[in-house]
Amino acid sequence: MSLNWMRKIMRKLLLALSMGAAMVSAPFASHAQQVGNGDLFINGSVGQAHSNVDLLTQKNDTGYGLNFGYRYNDTWGLEAGYVDLGKPSATGSYAGYDYKGNLHVAGWTVGGNGKFNFAQNWFLSARLGGFFSKTKLDATVAGESFSFRGHDTNFYAGVGAGYNFNRSWSLGINYDHYAAKADNILTKTNSLGLLSGTLEYRFGI
Repeated sequence: MSLNWMRKIMRKLLLALSMGAAMVSAPFASHAQQVGNGDLFINGSVGQAHSNVDLLTQKNDTGYGLNFGYRYNDTWGLEAGYVDLGKPSATGSYAGYDYKGNLHVAGWTVGGNGKFNFAQNWFLSARLGGFFSKTKLDATVAGESFSFRGHDTNFYAGVGAGYNFNRSWSLGINYDHYAAKADNILTKTNSLGLLSGTLEYRFGI
């Protein structure tokens, strides 16, 4: 999947959401006909992930996530999922030796989420929880290969906006922040961001 293509999709989706929200003339309209007392939901996200590790020469890569959870009356809920934040990479030369490597962060998430319907069909969202990450560094130095792994329990947080097509389907754009330490690999916390488009399906219980 081309990152340039993904950037174009994100810009178009964000523009559509912004224009739609500005054109709505009845904010805080009732959304009761489209929600039930409780919903199970599943959603998938794909977009561009970014790492703040200084030594990386390519800090962006494609990331994705999958979540499953429950939301009461389309407002507050619980979620669990898995996120893969790509493999940003580094290449270069040090003391006459060429090196290359990639830093892969992925893991499970458990937390809470909120959805706020501010106009008919339109919504804002937020999420916060624990991130149980696995960091893997694969590197080659002067033709020799090395691999290092680290685990951490930290946090994630995110915000988003979107549009409900009907009782079951919605599409949104989200930005999520993930914190991941790997003491045997990195000296500082790896702060990662994921800007993504999210498609959600809900089914009442």
